[in-house]
Amino acid sequence: MRILFFGDYSNLHACIAGELRRRGHHITVISDGGRYMDTDKDILLERAPGRLDAVSYLYQIFKILPSLRDYDVVQLINPHFLSLKPGKIKYFFDILRKNNRSVFLTLAGNDYYFVKTCLEAKTFRFSEFETAGKPSEFELATRHGARWTAPGMKEFCDYIYSNIDGAMAVLPEYDIAARPYLGDRLSFTNIPVDLASLPKVPTLSSGDLSDRIRLFIGMRQGMEIQKGTARMLRICLELEKEMHDRCSVTCVRNLPLAEYLRRMSESHIVLDQLYSYSPGTNAFQAMALGRVAATGAQPEYYEYIGEPDTGAIIPLSPLVSDLEWKERFRSLILDPSGLPAMAAEGRRIAEKHNAVTTVTDRFLTHWQRLS
Repeated sequence: MRILFFGDYSNLHACIAGELRRRGHHITVISDGGRYMDTDKDILLERAPGRLDAVSYLYQIFKILPSLRDYDVVQLINPHFLSLKPGKIKYFFDILRKNNRSVFLTLAGNDYYFVKTCLEAKTFRFSEFETAGKPSEFELATRHGARWTAPGMKEFCDYIYSNIDGAMAVLPEYDIAARPYLGDRLSFTNIPVDLASLPKVPTLSSGDLSDRIRLFIGMRQGMEIQKGTARMLRICLELEKEMHDRCSVTCVRNLPLAEYLRRMSESHIVLDQLYSYSPGTNAFQAMALGRVAATGAQPEYYEYIGEPDTGAIIPLSPLVSDLEWKERFRSLILDPSGLPAMAAEGRRIAEKHNAVTTVTDRFLTHWQRLS
């Protein structure tokens, strides 16, 4: 098959593309490489701020557009797969739709229906936009919710949803929000992890815990409030100050993916994000590395993957007070004997549900069913 991946988030499309290449498919990935992450891509397409850069960005798109035809599948990372206003995106979407056999959508990141579901506070108990019926710290600071749910955004999202062949939800939250509108054109796939590409490190053992417990946080510049990492870092630093002989904290920012994974592999516990119902890419990579992930792990996540909650993941939630989860971490630091079993179970979950071979099979099955 000839497959075009347009856009990427956190190596998601590039990861699947690598597996498809190993199976003999012809693949093209267009993305900004995650900027500092430097993820794999065949065509670099990125936009910098400023009017001249906007013109340059449009020039880049028009330059590559003639070659983006005759693909069996075009997989878009999000309805907003270009850094343009919806009207301009629609123009390029229509060209891709016309010149290729099928167009599919990866539900990753925000769109009108996902943010609307978050703001309604009926379906989700919390989100980065609203917690316990009140605007979140992120929403109060940015008012992004109102922008995502403006009338023009609904019209645009409806148009994309109506004109794709199918869609893949990589997290339960995205599936829950979009299922009423996409029905059986939507498939839940989970997030892929290329286990073979990860640093070769053993899972945690009791011998690894004889020194201080190492907490690890990766932060993206500008997303510290949105992901809750600023809040998590503050509490971890308090623990480090109070228990400097028992734990240490490493915080990294904007590293290339390969270096980031290497640094992560040196830790014991990886803190992912606060406002998610499910582990994100960061947490799944940590679990695959045999590290303990602290992240979203709500009942809906376990229900979607068909697994019982065995306690392998440290569940984070904005509904739990800082003091409560600080004490949970304190207890793990004081008695880390359970960490090896948690790490081993986390790795089992990631291997079973997130191996790139498994997730790629789900993408292929959905393409073949609806193309």
